[in-house]
Amino acid sequence: MQPRKVLILDDNILHVMRAARSLEACGYTVVRMSSPNGAVAKIEFERPEVLLLELKMSRLHVDDVLSKLRSNPEMEDLIIVLFSDIEADVLLQYCIDNDIHGYYCKSMDIDAVGDFLDNFYEEE
Repeated sequence: MQPRKVLILDDNILHVMRAARSLEACGYTVVRMSSPNGAVAKIEFERPEVLLLELKMSRLHVDDVLSKLRSNPEMEDLIIVLFSDIEADVLLQYCIDNDIHGYYCKSMDIDAVGDFLDNFYEEE
């Protein structure tokens, strides 16, 4: 089985490093992006299976990113997970309102993020 690819889009490099280390330990290939510049192009180029997206990333227009990704038929299987320190109930409502697969609060154990993402895959 080929390693699953996750792209982390977050401007907090410490959170990115911790999440990447955890994901790599779970067998994921990780692409890191800490700037919103060219985010959609990078996501489309890398074609990750999962996008960990910081909702509050400065200068990132999340609604525009989501709209562009959803308009690309090659991205229809992309699993989008919000990765933020916003209150859980706010994240949940954003997921419901915007048809996003899930969220992972940064206040939770970042070392468990790989196990959390495994839940989005069917048993093989």
